[in-house]
Amino acid sequence: MTDRTVAQATYKEKISRAIHAMRDKEYQLAQLLIADAMRDDAAAPAAHNLLGVLAELGGETALAGKHYRAAYALEPSYKPAARNLDRITSIRYRMDDVAPDYGDGVETVEENNGYIIEYDDKNIGRLKKKGI
Repeated sequence: MTDRTVAQATYKEKISRAIHAMRDKEYQLAQLLIADAMRDDAAAPAAHNLLGVLAELGGETALAGKHYRAAYALEPSYKPAARNLDRITSIRYRMDDVAPDYGDGVETVEENNGYIIEYDDKNIGRLKKKGI
């Protein structure tokens, strides 16, 4: 196992623990885990998405939007950040009671004009020609 593989496993574990901490309303622990995960992989979008969720849960929608945009800028095909950004900028945001996307769900494969989008375990999509 390479150092990068170990770092990724550590990153994934911290992100997973941060999600569980947020769902258990242990926000300080979640923030520490996210910061630690960012030290492992600063270019991964999941940590910024979770910082956005954390800000949103704390009522700081503008800050949440900044983190969702940062996650989107790091990886435009990262669906959870795109969905969260779309949700909080919707005119119906205050009326609808839709939970933030933590990024821990399984993405489905979308088809489009002879190409498919395959998602990896980080929910990052890659465009691939069918049959290859």
